[in-house]
Amino acid sequence: MYAGLIAFVLLALTPLLPVNQVQSSLRWPQNDSLASVNAPLISLAPQEVNMEIPVRAVDKLRPKQTMLVGTLPPSSQEAFDRGLFVTAPDGGLVVSSLNHIVFDLSKDEVAGLADDAVLTIHQTDEETTVEVPGTSYAETEEGDLRAQLTGIYTELDPAASQELIGAGLQADVDINSRFTSSPSVIKLIAMVGGLIAAIAALWALGRLDKLDGRTIPVFNSSWRKLNPLDGVVLGVLGFWHVFGANTSDDGFLLTMARVANDSDYMANYYRWYGVPEAPFGSPFYDILALLARVSTASMWMRLPTLIAGIVTWWVLSREILPRLGRLVSGRRVAFWTAAFTFLAFWLPYNNGTRPEPIIACGLIVTWALFERAIATERLLPAAIGTITAAFTLACGPTGLSAVGVFLICLPAVFRIMHNRTEFAPGLAYVAPFLAAGLAVMVPVFKDQTLATVLEATSVRADVGPALPWYDEWVRYATLFQQTVDAAMTRRFPMLVLIFSVFLILWGLARYGKIPGTAKGPTQRMVLIVALTTFFLMFTPTKWTHHFGIYAGLGGAAAALGAVMLSHIALQSARNRTFAIAATLFLLAITLAGWNAWWYVSSFGVPWWDRTVQLNGIQANTVLLAITLVVFLFGIFQSLQHNARRAEAKARGVVEEFDAAARVDRGRYAGLMSAPLAILAVLMVTFSCLTFVKAFASQSPAYSVGMGNVRTFKGDSCALASDVLLEQESNDSFLTPVGGVPLGRSLDAGDNRGFTPDGVPAFIAGENANTNDMIQTAQTDANQSEDAGDTSSDEAQSTSRVNTQGNRPKNMRGVNGSTVRLPFGLDYTRVPVAGTFEDEPSQTASIETSWYELPEATKAAPLLVTSVAGRIAHHDINGVEQEGTELKLEYGRRAEDGSVTVLGDVEMLDQGPTPSWRNLRYPIADLPEEANVVRLAGEDTSLAEKDWLAITPLRNPQLAPMTEVINPDTPGMLDWTVAFQYPCQRTFNHYAGVTEIPQYRIMPDAPGKAQLSGFQDFLGGGALSTAEAVNYSYEVPGYLRNDWQRDWGSMAKYELRTDSTGTAPVEAQIEHETLSRWGWWTPGPMKIRSPE
Repeated sequence: MYAGLIAFVLLALTPLLPVNQVQSSLRWPQNDSLASVNAPLISLAPQEVNMEIPVRAVDKLRPKQTMLVGTLPPSSQEAFDRGLFVTAPDGGLVVSSLNHIVFDLSKDEVAGLADDAVLTIHQTDEETTVEVPGTSYAETEEGDLRAQLTGIYTELDPAASQELIGAGLQADVDINSRFTSSPSVIKLIAMVGGLIAAIAALWALGRLDKLDGRTIPVFNSSWRKLNPLDGVVLGVLGFWHVFGANTSDDGFLLTMARVANDSDYMANYYRWYGVPEAPFGSPFYDILALLARVSTASMWMRLPTLIAGIVTWWVLSREILPRLGRLVSGRRVAFWTAAFTFLAFWLPYNNGTRPEPIIACGLIVTWALFERAIATERLLPAAIGTITAAFTLACGPTGLSAVGVFLICLPAVFRIMHNRTEFAPGLAYVAPFLAAGLAVMVPVFKDQTLATVLEATSVRADVGPALPWYDEWVRYATLFQQTVDAAMTRRFPMLVLIFSVFLILWGLARYGKIPGTAKGPTQRMVLIVALTTFFLMFTPTKWTHHFGIYAGLGGAAAALGAVMLSHIALQSARNRTFAIAATLFLLAITLAGWNAWWYVSSFGVPWWDRTVQLNGIQANTVLLAITLVVFLFGIFQSLQHNARRAEAKARGVVEEFDAAARVDRGRYAGLMSAPLAILAVLMVTFSCLTFVKAFASQSPAYSVGMGNVRTFKGDSCALASDVLLEQESNDSFLTPVGGVPLGRSLDAGDNRGFTPDGVPAFIAGENANTNDMIQTAQTDANQSEDAGDTSSDEAQSTSRVNTQGNRPKNMRGVNGSTVRLPFGLDYTRVPVAGTFEDEPSQTASIETSWYELPEATKAAPLLVTSVAGRIAHHDINGVEQEGTELKLEYGRRAEDGSVTVLGDVEMLDQGPTPSWRNLRYPIADLPEEANVVRLAGEDTSLAEKDWLAITPLRNPQLAPMTEVINPDTPGMLDWTVAFQYPCQRTFNHYAGVTEIPQYRIMPDAPGKAQLSGFQDFLGGGALSTAEAVNYSYEVPGYLRNDWQRDWGSMAKYELRTDSTGTAPVEAQIEHETLSRWGWWTPGPMKIRSPE
């Protein structure tokens, strides 16, 4: 009793006890230099900012520059909307924050200030104060105007460093590093002492249990026996672990786990301003972090999931199913139904690093422990079940389902306590439960405090995505959309669960219990399903992946549903027919979904973007027709039955008729219990065969299974081993024949309507380097360019084409173009020509110069051209896509220089249109006699969307990503892809400051377009820091032996520079360790409204 109370007090105090917090700060200037410094903050905005700027600095700017100090590079996206800037336009003085002018002095007002006047800025979460002390110039803005800070940037002349530093120039930034903390000695003692006392309390409770004199084994004999069904389940789980699909958030959680080992807390890396995941995630996420220290390979990181699957099945088959009654425990078909329904849940939902498989396991273990307590009238299993319920809740919000088990079984536990008061007072039984329930405080608050957890929770709620409880219908509506979230394999187990629960409820309402089953466990199971569904309403997101928690519970429900379906079907032939129709209808609805899987898991998968079909005939339509036929036959049987029964009643033999109408139980009992099992077996088999086919059809190219198989051989780099990146693209262009320069090779052949600036500016890269535009705007604002010869192609194209956002006109390329070339192509060497016009008025055609065709080599197997626009091609599924025409023509050049055209081919186009992309074609697939190639294009459409832009052909050297990117180089791996690049290092953060990534790896084009926003500025995401300090260009890449596949993309990051082209240096951050009590807070974090 006393041990339990001591544990309760110590563990309850854990959130309030002090931690050792690392407080970081930034001081500038550094090293007696005015050099700009980079220090991206993971929280985006600092906690507090103080700046002092001598007014004389207005005269110390570089020529034609205005920025005295800024917290963001001015070339970054929406810099003035996000940052704090002190500028001196026309000799005045302006302080702006978040696009709001806080302080403004004219040139004359600045000139009237004393020579030693200093501008001071003080920013907190409550107000921003800007003033010139000793004068009347002072402004105070109420509210939180704290800006994003990625460093301190300036255009002040370095020659004035000593003068300005001596005059008081400085910036002091208190960084929000509240989450970087470790337990103090007092907190550590309390946690360890609390756990020891809790263990002592549980030991004492176990001793009290034995006072009744009974000996009850911990595990029954079935735990140690294997049967064929166990072999099937283990075999499927093992197969799926190697060859099966992963889940959507695997990369998100892998990155969180990897980075936690350096940041000292489990941050929400990709979103939510870097706040910790607490109170959810521990201890499961901590286990992932430990695993990541050993290896980040997929199969290794998913070991907890595999173990959870095995434990779930073992507990379900050894503890839960036998408790449901003799018709469940005594029928093999009930076990097979439970097994394959469990697998039908597990395969699509629970094969990744998300917490749902752990919660599913915790839910079934908690239920089994409480059932054991009720069956044996022992309290120790219930106390251990309380621990598993609490730890399951800590794994994620959906873990409330395990708490539901605790609440449902609590009355029975109280009855057991009451019956055992003859051995000890009630408090002796209650105290261990209090200790057990609070043991979870240790993983949840081991390195965080109550204040930091509350702040983290508040930030996640404010940022979202979050839907209210009454929008729970969205989750179920999503299940019927044509998306990966509603794939047929995800839809099926939920339909089986709903159908089974309906059957169980009908049976309970009709008979009071399901015949042949145990009433108490059945009722508790129904209540657990109900409470789990109810608690799901309060999860902030409404994704279907949360349904994975039903894996074990769904298996048990399906077993009971099968028994009830059998009972109904055996009443008459019409009931049997209706039962078959109902199960067929479930299958028809299932097949109305796509056979879709996340990201690379879909490589080689049949029907990954459509319903199952053959020659355009959809399987769901066929099944629906069969269902209707069976249903109509059931109606006919029903009408016939009613008519015959009426006749029997008229003859007074109705009882004999009813007895004869019942189906022979011996013949059909097993068969009529089987429909759900048969459907589940079919669905699981289909899923497994899907990935057998994917592995076989992709081989030797990459698939999820191939990546895992290679892990056994020592290559655990997954997709990165097969992604080939171009090396020195600008040096790989083919040589035009006849001495034609590369820069004129697009014009040397037949060209009608293709102009150097015939490319719209709106397809330029989002994060491209536009410093030339900024510099030109600053230096040439009042200059205009002579139009020159209006009859030239150059003049015509620039006068008719909207090229706003392209390079300045004084920076024309090798063929006179101002188009910003993609993929790092050098505009001074590489020509471009296109057909885009604001108002199309003519057709266009082009035949480039012939180029010498090189031999195919292992390192350079492809011909490539960078193109843009809408081009006719066949996609990776062989479906024809409309657009302009572009062909690769090949021929043979004779010794006299003449060329004989041998034929043409369609180059492989991975899309998307109209963006810049790289068409490619394997050289080895061209005829051996061909020795020259060229591009031939035609645009015969006047539609605005139909246009074409091309660059010359090249034969780039390719190298695997694993060789191009050093494993120690920090990068930005999008959350959707990080799991497929375990050998690439994500950029770390510590004490509120992040590393600066040098590259970014992204998903395929649709994934990038749809999902990148999740990690952007408005979500407090990783992109907001990575791309504020960097600009980027995409490095062309291809998937080995799967050349048309859109595997994703890789962008090279380069630091943004000042007006002289100088990049900022890495800031020196000061750290100080301080003791903070659990209620201490430096104030609220700055959260930008997404509206």
